[in-house]
Amino acid sequence: LMNGVKRGLFSNEAGSGSAPCAAAAAEESDPVKVGLVQALGVFIDTIVICSCTAMIMLLVPEKLTTGLAGMDLLQKVIQAAMAYHLGEFGVVFIAVTLALFSFSTFLGILFYARSNVAYLFGNRWIYQTLYKIFALIMLFVGGLQAYTVVWDLGDVGVGLMTVFNLIVLFPLSGEALRALKEYEEKKTNK
Repeated sequence: LMNGVKRGLFSNEAGSGSAPCAAAAAEESDPVKVGLVQALGVFIDTIVICSCTAMIMLLVPEKLTTGLAGMDLLQKVIQAAMAYHLGEFGVVFIAVTLALFSFSTFLGILFYARSNVAYLFGNRWIYQTLYKIFALIMLFVGGLQAYTVVWDLGDVGVGLMTVFNLIVLFPLSGEALRALKEYEEKKTNK
């Protein structure tokens, strides 16, 4: 259950406070529309993508999953499942997909963090340069560590972000629900 919650939160970032960085970059007149698109993204990621991955894994013989748990289960079984379903192309497909996913995730996190650094310290050259150096060092260190260490650090980071974000979300929830109600009234009156 704990692994499911951690991976689910890491997968869709609902409530963790990182998705609003992407939403804030959108050019839209009504923030409710952006929120609804963000909610759709959580649905697509959690229900559609994760369910497809689960079905692919569940449709392989049990002998491929015996003795595996956690990230070993996901990494090895999804590769074995794709090899089982699509042959060697499946293994290459998963490797390329994981590489693209990792790269795009890294770029997204860099964008979020850069925006936050600019907000907290101003968009000054020195702060942005220090941030970029720190990001490159962390990328290098992360590449040298065992994947369990990297996942554990990621879980701590996402967990802390979520706790702090939820503390702020509760006082602001009334304003968000009021905006949603006004948006729905405007749509029904048109």
